[in-house]
Parts: sequence; C-alpha cells; structure tokens
Amino acid sequence: MILEGERARTEENLLDRAAPFLQLIALLGIPAAGCLALILLVQIPRSIDSWLAPFLLTAEIGCWIALLVLLFALRACLALPSAPSGLYRNVLDFLAVARWHLSVKAALVGLIVLPPIWFLRANHHWLVTMLLTMGPRALKSGDFQSGLETIAVLLQLSLTGGVPLLFILHILSRRQRTSGVLLWVLVPLLFMGTVIAVVLLVAILHQP
Repeated sequence: MILEGERARTEENLLDRAAPFLQLIALLGIPAAGCLALILLVQIPRSIDSWLAPFLLTAEIGCWIALLVLLFALRACLALPSAPSGLYRNVLDFLAVARWHLSVKAALVGLIVLPPIWFLRANHHWLVTMLLTMGPRALKSGDFQSGLETIAVLLQLSLTGGVPLLFILHILSRRQRTSGVLLWVLVPLLFMGTVIAVVLLVAILHQP
C-alpha cells in the first residue's frame, strides 16, 4: 500500500510538471484535429470506390484518436490542484468538453443532429427504398454517395458556423450574473446565428 501511494504521488507530480506543456498542446491540437476530421468527413463519401478510401479512412480514424487522447489528457491536467483559472481555464474547459452547462451540451447535440434530420426529412424515402432494394450495393451508388456527401457537408457547415457561437455561449455560462433561463433562451438564437453563418459561408465559397 505504501509503495502504491508513493507511485501515485510520483505520477501526479510528473503530470503536474507536464501539465502546462500538455495544456498548450491541447489548446492547439484539439482544434487542428477537429478541423481535419471534419474535412476528411466530407472527402470519405466521395472516395468509397476510390483507392484513396483506405488512406482517408485511416487518416480520419487517426484524427479522432488524436482528438480523444488530447481531450482526456487535458481533462487529467484540469483535475489537478494546480489547474489554471480565469479565462484560460474557461477556454480549456471548452476544448475538454468539461464543466459545460446543460444548455451548451444541448446546443452541441442540436448542431450535430439537426442537419442530418433536416436532410433525411426530405430525402428519406428514396434513401430507404435504395437500401431496401439494393442492400449493401447502395453504398456504391452515385446517388447514395451524393446523399452521404451532402450530410457530411451539412455537418461541416453546421459545426464551422456554430462552434464559435457555442464557445460564446459557454463563456456566458461561466459568468455569475448570467441566469440559466437566459442561457436556454440563447440556444434557439444560437441555431439562428448558425444558419446565418452557414449562408454567409456558402455565399463566400461560391463567389466567382
């Protein structure tokens, strides 16, 4: 028991020393890995029949593994008594998905779930029919791949436009003067702001 206690203290001391460096890596690495994962999410449906698909899939899995490793490492650092405070701590908490207000979590779920629901609501009939009639071969159909690509693009646009607003909502949730009712009122406004941001992004991307 004594040896185990000393070993635990030694590991905690090592983590405490490495914490500032790990926090900086997570501060830069989590957004980078997340952006790359979104980009590859769009490319994978286009490459189902391509020889590049295994490489893109490997890169996508690698991005998610790196994202999870950085997230759990950051959470371990933030659990230490020497964890930073103030605005820097709020930023790190956002990246670690730690100590989020329930309204912020609900907004994130909405950003991920609502775009596919919106697409499937108008296109689920032919997608279901294609799956029932063709089975696994539907994955090689150009129309089905186009549908998957559209869902991936919608997710990319939704998160690209919505995550900055989600961060603002998270920062507001940390202010003592901000009531919980106001945070829930801001969630629909966040979705409206995301739609506006997506429209602006599409307009910018399609400029000649």
